Amino acid sequence: MGSLREGLAVGLRRTAPFLLSHHEADEHDRCYAVGVRGRTVRLCARCTGIYPGIAVGLGVAVVGEWTAPPVLIAVLPAFALVDWTVTAFSTVDGANPVRTATGALLGFGYTSGAVRLFRDPPAPRVLAVGVAYALVAGALLAVECHRAEDR
Repeated sequence: MGSLREGLAVGLRRTAPFLLSHHEADEHDRCYAVGVRGRTVRLCARCTGIYPGIAVGLGVAVVGEWTAPPVLIAVLPAFALVDWTVTAFSTVDGANPVRTATGALLGFGYTSGAVRLFRDPPAPRVLAVGVAYALVAGALLAVECHRAEDR
C-alpha cells in the first residue's frame, strides 16, 4: 500500500489536465492549446470567456454601482445555452471564438444576477431566471448523458 503522499501525487497527475479544461481528449477542439514551458495546456474556450465576464461584471457593479435589469440577466446567458445546445445535439462543430464570446456574456450575466440578488433581495424575477436556466440546462444535460449512454 502506497503512502498518502504517493496517492496524492498520482491523483494530481491524473487530474492536472482537467484543472483548466474539463474536456476529455475527444473534445479538445473546444479548447485553446497554449504552450507553457514546452508543455501544452488546454483552456476551455467557454470558460476562457466566463471568467473575464465575471470580472467585468464585478467591476461594473462595484465601480459603476450599476445593477442590470432582469431582462438583461435573462438574455445574456441564452447565447451560451443556445450555442452549447446546437453543438451538443447536432453535427455542427461550433467555433472557439463564439464559445469564448458567449462565455463572456454568460459570466457577465452570472455576476449581474448575483449582484441583483444581493442588492435587491429577494429579487423574484432574477430568482425565476436562475431557476428556469437550471431546469432547462439540467434537462438538456440529462438528455445528452442518456444519448451518450446509448452510443
